[in-house]
This record gives sequence, C-alpha cells and structure tokens, in this order.
Amino acid sequence: MEKKNGNKISRIEDEEFLKFLDYLVSIKGYSDKTRISYGEDIADFLLFLNSQHKSKEQVDKEVIRVYLLDLNLANKDKSSIKRCLSALKHFYKYLYTFCGYKTNPFETVSTPKKDKKLPEFLSYDEVIDLLESNKKRTDKLAKRDQAILELLFASGLRCSEITSLKVSDIDFSNNRVKVKGKGNKERIVPFNETTHDCLKEYLTLLRVSLLQYNQDNGYVFLNKKGEPLTSRGLEYIIASAGEKACFPLKIHPHMLRHSFATELLNNGADLRTIQEFLGHESIRTTSIYTHVTYADLKKTYDTCFPQLDEINLDKRYVIFDFNGTMFFDDDKHVLAWKKFAQDKFSIDINEEDYEAHIHGYSNKEILEYLAGHSLEEKLVDKLTIEKEALYQNLCEEDKSTLHLVPGLEEFLDELKRNNIPICIATASRKFNIDWYMKTFALDRWFSLDHIIYDDGSIKRGKPDPEIYLKALKKLKADKDKTLVFEDTNSGIQASYKAGISHIVAIKEKSDTTTSDPRLLKVINSYKDVGDDIKTFLRLKTIKK
Repeated sequence: MEKKNGNKISRIEDEEFLKFLDYLVSIKGYSDKTRISYGEDIADFLLFLNSQHKSKEQVDKEVIRVYLLDLNLANKDKSSIKRCLSALKHFYKYLYTFCGYKTNPFETVSTPKKDKKLPEFLSYDEVIDLLESNKKRTDKLAKRDQAILELLFASGLRCSEITSLKVSDIDFSNNRVKVKGKGNKERIVPFNETTHDCLKEYLTLLRVSLLQYNQDNGYVFLNKKGEPLTSRGLEYIIASAGEKACFPLKIHPHMLRHSFATELLNNGADLRTIQEFLGHESIRTTSIYTHVTYADLKKTYDTCFPQLDEINLDKRYVIFDFNGTMFFDDDKHVLAWKKFAQDKFSIDINEEDYEAHIHGYSNKEILEYLAGHSLEEKLVDKLTIEKEALYQNLCEEDKSTLHLVPGLEEFLDELKRNNIPICIATASRKFNIDWYMKTFALDRWFSLDHIIYDDGSIKRGKPDPEIYLKALKKLKADKDKTLVFEDTNSGIQASYKAGISHIVAIKEKSDTTTSDPRLLKVINSYKDVGDDIKTFLRLKTIKK
C-alpha cells in the first residue's frame, strides 16, 4: 500500500519527519493506514515549504495562512483540510515536545467546520427495485452481489464491516451476525429470512467455487480470484451491480446503510435503537437521520404542491454584493492592492486607477491590468493567493472595523423572518469566501450554495452582468421583483445589464460614484433602510 501511495513520503529526506511517522506506529499505536495518511498530508506541507524557501522552524501564522489559501485554491474540501491540519498539529506537537522547537504554530489554528450534508439513501421502493433487478442477473458473481446487497440493507453494515466479516461471525440459527466495528467494538445485528437464504446459497455454492485456487481464511465475501474483498473492491462491486441490473441510480455501499437507518426511523424505531444497530459512538451522529426523513417528506410535499411557489405574486428576492456593501473594507482593499502593486509590479496606484480598473473587477482582470499583458492561470492563482493573504492580514490587524455594516444583521434577520430568498454575488475567490463565512458567521443567513463567487467559471467580471445572471438563476428569481445592494459603478452597471432595475447603492461615505438617477436609493448603512425599501420587499416590520 505504501509503495503505491507513499510517493510524496519517499520524496521527503527529513529525519524528524521519518522519526515522527515511526513514532505514530510504535508509540501512539496508530495503524499503518493512518501513518500513511498523516505522512502524505505532512509531506505536502513540507514540499510547500520547500517551494517557499522556508524551513520547518520558520513556520508562522502568515506561512500557514498562505498554505491554507493554497489548499482552497486547489479546491480541497473542508474534510481534507481538516485532516491535513490535524496531521500538522500532531507533527508540530511532536517537534515541540521531542525536538526542541520553541512553539507549535498550528496549536491555535482553527479547523474549518465540515459542511453538513444529508446522507444519500434509497427509498424502500428503490431498494426493492434494486434487489429485484439484481436477481435477474445470470452472470457468475450475481449470487455473491445479491447476498451483499441484501445484508447491507438488512443490517446496515459499514464497508469495512462487510469486508472483515467471517463465516464464523454468522449465526444462521438466530439470523444474526457479530460485527466488529470502529475501535474494534463488537455488536450483534439481526438480518431477515431473505438475507439468510441469499447468504446460505452464496456460501454453499459460489464461495466454494471461488476458493478453488486459494486458501480459505474464513472471510465471507471474496473477489473473483477467491481473495478477501477490499473496501475499494466492495465499492466497485456495488456500483457495477447497479449497472448490470440496469438500475437507474448510481449507488455505493454506504447508501444502503443510510437506507437501512432511514427505514427503521420511518417505521417507528427510536434513535437509541438505531444507534446500537449502526454502531455509532454518539447519538448526535445518528440524529442526522431525523433530518433525512424530514427532507424526504418535504421533497414529497413540494412535488405535490409545486404551484404554491408560482402563485406567490408578492414574492421578492435580494442580492448583495459583499465587499464594500456588507463589509466596509474599501480602505483595506485599496491598501492591499497599492502595496501589492508596488511590491510586485513597481506601480503606484492612485484613487482614479483604483476606481477605474480595480474596484469590482476580478483578480485576473486586475492582475493583467497591472502586468500590462495576459497572464497564465497558474501565475494568476499564485499572485491572487499572495494578495488575498495580505488583505486578510490587514483586516485582522484592525479589529475595530472587522464587523458587518451597521444594521445589516438586523436586516438579514428580518429578511429571513419574512422568508425572502437572498444570496451574495461577489468577485471574491473561494478562500476569501471561507474567511468571510468564518469571520462574520455568515452561515446564520447564507449557505455556501447561495454565494456566487469567482470559482473559475465566471469569465467576465463586473460591469459584465454574468455574475448577476447566475445569482438570478440560483434564486430562480424574477428580475423585476429583485432588489440589489451594490457599492460600485461597475456593480450597478452589471445589475442594470442583467435587467434588474431596483438597486440600492450603499456607501460608507457619500461620493459622486453613486449619483446614477436610476437608483432606488443611496444609503450609508442598513439602519437607513426606509419605507420605500420596506414597501418594495413587502416587509411587515423591520426592527431597529
């Protein structure tokens, strides 16, 4: 396994790193799989340090920030970043404890909150359809796959629990199976009579033939060569079983585990019972299935009553720009771009240049303006990371201004209470969005799905209307019933070009850039939201 996955580890000639990996196994008792996982993440970081000409001793908050921005730019998901930070915290704790390092720079670094995603599952009818479709297969391994599918749905086992299951673990007289779950904790899980018959048929016929050329190690499920299944092999078997059975949905093993739990809950089982069946250590893990069942009910309701949304003629929508509109950060952006332009391009930016070529434009457009020619995407990404790290530092150094625009929190609460769909449309990149979400706790009002940002698919920045057209599509909004909050001429023009005519300009300080006579209103904070805006949005009350 390490030979295949350890390429990055083998590139690191660092004695402290290699000793740490041995320490994980010999002292901490971690598995080889965890050792390799930690090693890969730490090796990535050490290779990054090498590219930055930094040593392990030189790592500080600024280096970590740039690395995290680099991970975001590479579209690493939150769970991967969380795992990476965990590995680096352990590594630097080791360096601090045993190698004489003065600090652990990762000790105070907060990990990103993992997105809460509802598990995918099949309805009872879909599971039955899958099982019945698979029964019609005539290929050699169909009986094995049928036994696996039946056991997954009847007992809710994990991938690792299926692959590690031994014949001696099955009690056919009582229709139950002994399972060794996470942390080597054992539990007893029942299965039904149909599963009993499928397992018996597989074990007495197909499994015997698969063992013709291999030693019997006692494992229940074998591959076509007679070897014990791996988790990866099981995932492939389930996916291909669905395809062979012409099942219309793409399936994976955990989907059937989720289906098992959901079916129990839908039929009156309490969470404690489901927790025991699934082998969850915490009831909080099990409680997600209450959300699943609600989501399924809501989906059914929406299917039955699709017309309700259409006949709500008073429905209104709101789109916010972010920088300078929800967070007064103009001075930080100006300062960051001025410093960056001087350091990287030896260019002095004046206020006129900033307003005409920087404010509201995408990073690619700005950087190519500064460079005077087109730039390769990799260079744009690299320069963007450096600039945004500088910007975030400047913001965090000035705590007095690190807050949302006055009155905005109350206004967002009021929009939420009135069930008005809202989203953000900004030229920012993903790593800034993550920072905004964390710094301002934006998840109180916005899911990441309702923040339109520069993810690489937006080819033209404001004043092009592309970003606002995407926002309208995301909200499924009527442009004539949509209100936009903007702070720049380019953003205002983008709104108009998208066909949105109701625009409020917000400026920390009044200036001539918001003199467009077509504007609904110009305000200095959300405390200035008046009757005209309330009337348009059909707000009942706005608390101040």
